[in-house]
Amino acid sequence: MSLLAALALAATSPAILPRDCPAPLAAPVRCGTLEVPEDRSRPEGRKLALRIIILPATGPVRLPPIFDLEGGPGLPSSHSAGFYLTDGAAYRAARDVVLVDQRGTGGSNPLACPELDAPALHYAPLYPRPLVEACRIRLSAGADLARYGTDEAAADLDAVRGALGAERIDIVALSYGTTLALRYAALHPQRVRAMVLFGTVPPEARAPRSHAPAALAAMGKIVRDCARAPACQQAFPEIGRDFGRAFTTLPATLPREVFAEKLRSLMYTPAGAARIPLILHRAAAGDFAPFYAATRHNGASGLAEGLYLSVTCSESMAGMDPAATEASMRTPFGNYRLFVQREACRGWPAFTPAAGFFAPPAPTMPVLFISGERDPVSPPDWAEAIARRSPRARHVVLPGGGHVVEGMEGLDTCLDPMIVRFLDDSDPASLDTDCVAAMHPPAFVTE
Repeated sequence: MSLLAALALAATSPAILPRDCPAPLAAPVRCGTLEVPEDRSRPEGRKLALRIIILPATGPVRLPPIFDLEGGPGLPSSHSAGFYLTDGAAYRAARDVVLVDQRGTGGSNPLACPELDAPALHYAPLYPRPLVEACRIRLSAGADLARYGTDEAAADLDAVRGALGAERIDIVALSYGTTLALRYAALHPQRVRAMVLFGTVPPEARAPRSHAPAALAAMGKIVRDCARAPACQQAFPEIGRDFGRAFTTLPATLPREVFAEKLRSLMYTPAGAARIPLILHRAAAGDFAPFYAATRHNGASGLAEGLYLSVTCSESMAGMDPAATEASMRTPFGNYRLFVQREACRGWPAFTPAAGFFAPPAPTMPVLFISGERDPVSPPDWAEAIARRSPRARHVVLPGGGHVVEGMEGLDTCLDPMIVRFLDDSDPASLDTDCVAAMHPPAFVTE
């Protein structure tokens, strides 16, 4: 039975309720909600309605559905619907795609903190304590903030899988979504046929522990690549020195730590990284116009900050070791992110992760790991370490890639077809990855 048929039958079941799809989604897309306990130790207590979106197969269904898991933590999977309806339609040739907004995001009781996303705060230090506290108080009126961790999200995914009648699923995940995917695969290995993981963040990484060292390594690769590109090298012959000088010319209205964090965030995308040499060169001369143009506020981020704090305060910050701060302090990015996040977690409801949560994952099902060479968040070494422990894994590193792949040359001609072939065959050993060598990021901006 296809998942669309299962959802249609669910009209007579108390488990799944068909709902109108959020605009602009329309038929043949199907939408619904699944009610789950907020606290599974108290099933009679408060319930959550998880938003489910099913994008139907374009041909006969012959393969397990794809569950797409988003990052953050705090971003909803429903935001990926547009991709699978357009550029990513090939993923649906023989299977349905299922998008489940993780509890605390999107249409699943979102734990949003608009107080923290105001335009006036865009160049201010992160997580002002009074605003974090105001958000905590407001959200606590409608949510037990200690019940929004990764294991709860994994249990929700399995409940959706069961309600839709899927014996097994495939998983495509990005960033924190890979943390959730690896945890789900560890808890329910018999339910996962294959996984594709972008920008892998294993639970033991305890993000943002390594943000600063990872950003410094990524910056070094950007400087290297600029020196190798004739136009960039000619425009910015001292790009390495420009990086250091930029921190000495900061205006009084731009704190050093904010400047560093914005630079780090720019490196997430290939397009953002392409602007880094120009930004550093001009900033070294005291001109921050390119920096402000590249980092200006463009509206709400869509990240549910309350969910982000609920996950990271218990699963990352609570067990942070002092060496992480020392390693960050030895970089130009400093320990700012660790410090402000630790302060934000003071008073935020916490939970203790289950035994084994931080055990290094070693999935036994076929896994395709995809990393960006210049990833400032999850360095390729993390995925490589898991791949070496996994008997049926393949690791592909995108030249010049960042934490996300949007903007890379060759997505539609190389990467997406390669992933679809892997998901069709679930055989990493025979996968042809030669085309990846010809992929490349956008050219560096020089003016």
